[in-house]
Amino acid sequence: MKLKAFDLNRVRVTDGPLKHAMDLNKDYLLQLEPDRLLSRFREYAGLEPKSKNYEGWEALGISGHSLGHYLSACAMMAAATDDARLIERVSYLVDELGLCQEAHGTGYISGVPRGKEIFEEVKAGDIRSQGFDLNGGWVPLYSIHKLFAGLRDAYKLTKNEKALQVERKLGLWLEDVFSSLNAQQVEEVLKCEFGGMSETLADLAEDTGENRFWKLSELFHHAELLNPLADGKDLLAGRHANTQIPKVVGAARQYEISKKDSYRRISEFFWDRVVHQHSYVIGGNSLNEHFGEAGKLNDRLGANTCETCNSYNMLKLTRHLFQWNALAEQGDYYERVLYNHILASQHPSEGTVTYFVSLDMGGHKVYNSKFNDFTCCVGTGMENHSSYGNAIYFQGENALVINQYIPSRLNWKEMGVVVNQTTSYPENGSISLGIESTEPKEFALLVRYPYWAEQGMTILINGEPYSHDAQPSSFISLKRVWNSGDQLELNIPMTLRVESMNDNPNRIAFMNGPIVLAGDLGQIDQEIDATDLLFTPVLVTDHPEVLSQVVPVLEENHLFETKNLGFPRDVSLSPFYQMHDRSTSVYWDVFTNEKWSAAEISYKASIEKDRELRLKTIDFVQPGEMQPERDHEFEGEHVGYGVLSNRKYRETWPSGYFSFNLEVLSNQVNHLIVMYTKEIETMQSFDITVDGVILEDGQIELEEMNKFVLVKYEIPNHVTMDKSKVKVKFCAHEGQKVPKVFGIRVVTE
Repeated sequence: MKLKAFDLNRVRVTDGPLKHAMDLNKDYLLQLEPDRLLSRFREYAGLEPKSKNYEGWEALGISGHSLGHYLSACAMMAAATDDARLIERVSYLVDELGLCQEAHGTGYISGVPRGKEIFEEVKAGDIRSQGFDLNGGWVPLYSIHKLFAGLRDAYKLTKNEKALQVERKLGLWLEDVFSSLNAQQVEEVLKCEFGGMSETLADLAEDTGENRFWKLSELFHHAELLNPLADGKDLLAGRHANTQIPKVVGAARQYEISKKDSYRRISEFFWDRVVHQHSYVIGGNSLNEHFGEAGKLNDRLGANTCETCNSYNMLKLTRHLFQWNALAEQGDYYERVLYNHILASQHPSEGTVTYFVSLDMGGHKVYNSKFNDFTCCVGTGMENHSSYGNAIYFQGENALVINQYIPSRLNWKEMGVVVNQTTSYPENGSISLGIESTEPKEFALLVRYPYWAEQGMTILINGEPYSHDAQPSSFISLKRVWNSGDQLELNIPMTLRVESMNDNPNRIAFMNGPIVLAGDLGQIDQEIDATDLLFTPVLVTDHPEVLSQVVPVLEENHLFETKNLGFPRDVSLSPFYQMHDRSTSVYWDVFTNEKWSAAEISYKASIEKDRELRLKTIDFVQPGEMQPERDHEFEGEHVGYGVLSNRKYRETWPSGYFSFNLEVLSNQVNHLIVMYTKEIETMQSFDITVDGVILEDGQIELEEMNKFVLVKYEIPNHVTMDKSKVKVKFCAHEGQKVPKVFGIRVVTE
């Protein structure tokens, strides 16, 4: 069944935790100062800035990306709430961008440093990249994509015609940049992260009716990634996740316009693999922003799991796919991510949002500052909490689909019908749907029967039971003549259950209905002071059913506790989305008494080794990963990067170098630990310098997997004296190379 989502202005979220999140976000949007977000746009257009730019990423090479997100979020929130203040902000931003565009005179607008020069170089065929950048600029196309998206949303959601005019001129400028490039040069440009450019350009083609923008959209088909997906091949391991997901969102949008089957295959295969092979129990994906091997998550827990941008884009993709075939599985996934990742990423009193949602066992959530960080996830966070109404209801041919259970009001204008949904969901599974209609209307009303509903789903229509034989993860169709005043009552009892990791059935998470439960391990500062090696308990039982030792405290509020199950202590379990400023664990290791007796010593030793390394570590950089390299001010010439055994690395070509700035402890003994491969390579001869001082030969510290070796170098005290940061440089001798470097760590004794 083909469906169409309702526009945001047809749906009002009326109550519940999502309404609270929207209210917090609206306050934040109104606190932000448009002129500060516009500062660099005006500066680089030769106009006097009206205010100083914000700090964080808005003071770095990616500046300007936040304005695009902000424009989208204000347009979304304006449509979702009809708040005139937000419509005014949209109009002001569009007018200011128009002035900047006029000042440039070419259609170009951006807040990216050297952006104009970078794209002039690209147009001339001078294309350079060290893996992620474009001609030394930090993902300039990514930032410009946010601008395209913001202008599109301003046009579509607030009917701002000038936004389309500005966007069209920006599109013409981009067309000119790419007009003289051959296919090989375009593919070289596409090595740099470019966001969802194919999506926004496809939208621009549809909005303007100009085929030239469709052709430009197709230029952003990144064949290296997308062609294998079209053939059903998962080559995602080692790739930066949020670089890839928007490309597939673009393919989905291109399918909707062109009906080209390969675009559909790309979208559906990618969605299936990410959801079933690369996602954690909360629905999020990635560790340190990157995909790992399919189906292998057991060794991929840490502080930097589940980048929030990834789930923002996966929900966009899911919404596209759902409109093609209305699979309940897609609605189930959307629900999982909505509550357990997106809602969980916002602090319920501060309104701040996370970059990563940590699934580290004993970890905690870390929130970005409202006004000093402006990371990518702050930007997508603005949109996440503005658009909760965009996937609740969908319309088909004489049909209305209730996809999500959220207190809300729908104006189905085409049918002259209003639907009022009242519920305390997800606290419980009772949902009431009231119909208002100018006259009796016959249509099918479809309600989602969730995958987790092991105790069934009961339906009452005007107080009368409706019998069905449907199974969980399906839609139940209720076709009848609906009258004003009709009431539909749904009851979906929530069941406590366990979900295991694909690659380790003994590492489990608890869920109650759609909600992931987390163990409360206390205030965050207790984590730092914890001396017990089993700060995160293990679960030890000989009972075949772990759930027999988990009992409700307040079942309707998803509150449970373990009984004689946790070792060395039992734990209380609460909804993960409600856990803030607390140390938590979502995943738990389960042992029988016999297996725990055999494993306890090695289990504790592994924890102790990891803890000892964390305590000694002053700084660490993962070469070959975009954000860590940005954070550590990567520089280099004649450098390469790649993946071996799912580990990223940097190396040089002959006579090349690369460097990072790393933190040190002043006036203490610092060591540098470098991970290399054990593979024998030729033409390797190089120096490691720290602030220009060549380090002496290191000592082998540890061999790992028979593929890698850790080498420890002592940094002379005089090099780090009175310093908090040093430049670590790997420099090849003339005609020689620096070998593959997989990790660089500064430690103290």
